[in-house]
Amino acid sequence: MAQPSLTKRSSFSILTQPPVGMPRSSGPASASAIPSSASVSGSGLLASAMSNSSSGGSRQTTASATPRRGAYFESHWPLYAVDWSTSAFQRGPGRIAVATCTEDSNNRIQILQPTPVAETQANGQQIPSLELNKTAESAVVYPCTRVRWDPFAGRAMGGNIERLATAGDFLRIWEYNPETMTLRQSSLLANKTKSDYTAPLTSLDWNATDNSLVITSSIDTTCTIWDLNTSTAKTQLIAHDKEVFDARFTTGSADVFASVGADGSVRVFDLRSLEHSTIIYEPVNPPPLLRISTNSRDPNMLATFSIDSNVVHVLDIRSPGTPVIELDAHMGNINAVEWAPKQRNAIATCSDDCQVLVWDVSSNRPDIAFAYTENAEVNNLTWSANGEWIGAIAGRGLQAVRMGYK
Repeated sequence: MAQPSLTKRSSFSILTQPPVGMPRSSGPASASAIPSSASVSGSGLLASAMSNSSSGGSRQTTASATPRRGAYFESHWPLYAVDWSTSAFQRGPGRIAVATCTEDSNNRIQILQPTPVAETQANGQQIPSLELNKTAESAVVYPCTRVRWDPFAGRAMGGNIERLATAGDFLRIWEYNPETMTLRQSSLLANKTKSDYTAPLTSLDWNATDNSLVITSSIDTTCTIWDLNTSTAKTQLIAHDKEVFDARFTTGSADVFASVGADGSVRVFDLRSLEHSTIIYEPVNPPPLLRISTNSRDPNMLATFSIDSNVVHVLDIRSPGTPVIELDAHMGNINAVEWAPKQRNAIATCSDDCQVLVWDVSSNRPDIAFAYTENAEVNNLTWSANGEWIGAIAGRGLQAVRMGYK
């Protein structure tokens, strides 16, 4: 089946305010995140917030019924880390892992199972949606800075066991059994040093070519490549002059990765030649760069953003020094950026302005193909494996937003 492609839009409307009557809070909403009449329309990507669903029985909304948000999960705690499994070996819509972010020691990792359903709107129209049900959870002391599914989930363990990794105080590997709906920690990885102190991990990435490799970044200026076959650190290197905030492998490679940090630079490393690294972006007096995303279809394309900024810089490794594109439509600080899993030129961003924007960057004049507004600041996002859904984290909730194609 041919993959959907983004189409340039002749016009669009950015939704910059929450729907009427919906305050910006972390609590549950009493109505859909976007009324169906406010969905972005036109050529290219379309969107619906999957509104007006009920948790059981008939899904037809009546005048006396209290509308509930469809394709929505609410935790008892604020959420931050999130990942939608993208393994080619999984069946159906995959699984979603979320992790809480609280200042006390009562944090959780939760596994959600999306189930396709058909929602009936008030006008009688049926639209595809999801039910998000929690199937397992496990306690952790410290909040997770990042969670990632094994890219070979469903095959890697030789059975139904699926692995995921979390970063925070340590690198932890977890095993989820979908038959028993149980989640257990299988290993804890930490570099042994002369000190009892272990520097916190700021992020991780799981190599999509060789799933025995995981990279972590740390505030101690290092990146570490872990070999899961031996549960040891394969390589550790000083990657930046200050804290490293994120590191990602480039697509199709088990050796090349990019990182960003508090020194404001984007650096690219090759494990086959660690004597040298390439600084592809380092402006004068740069602010810290918080996150980086590598393109799943093009190993040369990266995206990053700095602290307290509403601009995303799109970089080409082949043209170091200056961004090839800058995305600047957000009205608040950027919190996350992720390239689409199936389209080379699609990239999603989220911000304190309560918006998720999906951009078409097929030319040097990027176009917004989709805009979605939440009722609170959107702190993180994730794509489903086929690119049909985006999961947006706001407050205690995860909202799955469907993207249709014409």
